[in-house]
Amino acid sequence: MKETIRDLVKDKKVLILGFGREGQSSFRMISSVGGYSSLDIADANAVSSDLTAMHTVITGAGYLDCLNDYDVVFKSPGIVLPKDIKEYSCHITCQADLFLQVYGAQTIGITGTKGKSTTSSLLYHILKTCGKDVLFGGNIGLPIFDITDQIHPRTVIVFELSCHQLEYAHYSPAKAILLNLYEDHLDHYGSVEKYWHAKQNIYRNQKSNDTLFCNPEFLPKQGECKATVVKVKTADLPFKSFDEIEGVTLRGTHNLFNTAFVYDVCRRYDISNEEFMQALTSFKTLAHRLQYIGTKDEIDYYDDSISTTVESAISAIKAIPNAGTILLGGMDRGIDYDPLVEFLQTTTLEHIILMYDSGKVIKEKLEATASADFMNRVHYIGTLEDACDFVKTNASKKTAVILSPASASYGVFKNFEQRGDFFKEHIFG
Repeated sequence: MKETIRDLVKDKKVLILGFGREGQSSFRMISSVGGYSSLDIADANAVSSDLTAMHTVITGAGYLDCLNDYDVVFKSPGIVLPKDIKEYSCHITCQADLFLQVYGAQTIGITGTKGKSTTSSLLYHILKTCGKDVLFGGNIGLPIFDITDQIHPRTVIVFELSCHQLEYAHYSPAKAILLNLYEDHLDHYGSVEKYWHAKQNIYRNQKSNDTLFCNPEFLPKQGECKATVVKVKTADLPFKSFDEIEGVTLRGTHNLFNTAFVYDVCRRYDISNEEFMQALTSFKTLAHRLQYIGTKDEIDYYDDSISTTVESAISAIKAIPNAGTILLGGMDRGIDYDPLVEFLQTTTLEHIILMYDSGKVIKEKLEATASADFMNRVHYIGTLEDACDFVKTNASKKTAVILSPASASYGVFKNFEQRGDFFKEHIFG
């Protein structure tokens, strides 16, 4: 990796675009490699670090105006370029694409609108538990450059990939997992087609000896993928329900399907059914992903704060047998809530709590289609704090309360983790 970066930045003016977790990781890597003529940083926010004292730092509203002043730009995920990437004279790259260029043959890449963190974490856990030389990084929170010093020729890398990491990809992993494609991130992409196109880059540059493990509902179009395509099905698993295996913390048919992807990959690494199921029992559900956080006053509470899509909220309600109350709403990013509005009217939920801007949208849609009796179960409560107070007083004993917002957290919370922590604190604090 260092040789590839050294060749890329030699005698070049280099810019780190975005100085969050990944930007700082790129800065450390390029600094250690050296050979550049200059290494600068651009970020919308102020940057304070002893590491940057000898480097130019560009901040503020016009931080994106300087890109063509540089030869090479290392772009952080999530930053929206004001122009088409082809209109820039500089070479714009990112950690994910450079990593796949060097280590793609050893990498299992995972993407999808929902389920990628659980699936990639579970895959890493089972491979590791079964004695494989495996590393894990990417969108889960560990910049992929930070694991390169630990990679050996036989190391397997589990790489969780977001749409932002795949947006301008020129390389694909040898083994790719495409879980699903739903409507999301329209605030960034403007259309669902552009968002899906970014996700589909996980297989577009695969070779004929590579493998795509794909949801049968989202198969590549003719000629889009050169790799062998494996259509993953829940029926592939050596069990029909998590209830058949004592100690498993995963819940729901959506996680059963995610587990089928992991199983199909693990079979390529000579992991037996017995080893697979034994490793599954020691996997702990990730925080904020339909996580059981406790029972209080005979009411069960689940934190699914990562939910930003209609499909994830529907899956959460279906997964919990005693679901009685759902908390929905957050930042309105213009997604289509009609499937959720239709589904809610088929449930026996006693309380449907709607919050923030997208909660208002859902409420208006329900008012236009639902009966008066149904609307008696719908409550618009402006904030998560007030919603917590409501459920503590009104949720029935022996039922479950689920925070699964089907909306982004931004505008109120820093991220979905902070939103989930806030929920837990206000219920149990």
